[in-house]
Amino acid sequence: MGVNGSELIDNPLDTVFSVFTDIMGGVFWLLPIGIVALALYIKTREVSVVSIWIMGSCLLVGAGVFTTYPEVGFVYFIFTVIGLVGTIVSIFFMRR
Repeated sequence: MGVNGSELIDNPLDTVFSVFTDIMGGVFWLLPIGIVALALYIKTREVSVVSIWIMGSCLLVGAGVFTTYPEVGFVYFIFTVIGLVGTIVSIFFMRR
């Protein structure tokens, strides 16, 4: 299966990442989100920043993934809730 140049110009993200989403499905996008979350935690050492990143990115990506892979939408919803809970706990209970 080759890469069609017109598809690459018209839809670059879907064309480049279609190999990974075909293999892993909609769960593939959790890998880059997790890597960025880990890098944010290493840089800032703040749980609230990481939780807000996870909440926002999973909410946005999950809405787009839900149209193609509806069974994975619930996983992104769970990660959004985890991000919200992490933000609330970090703001209210972890401040010095």
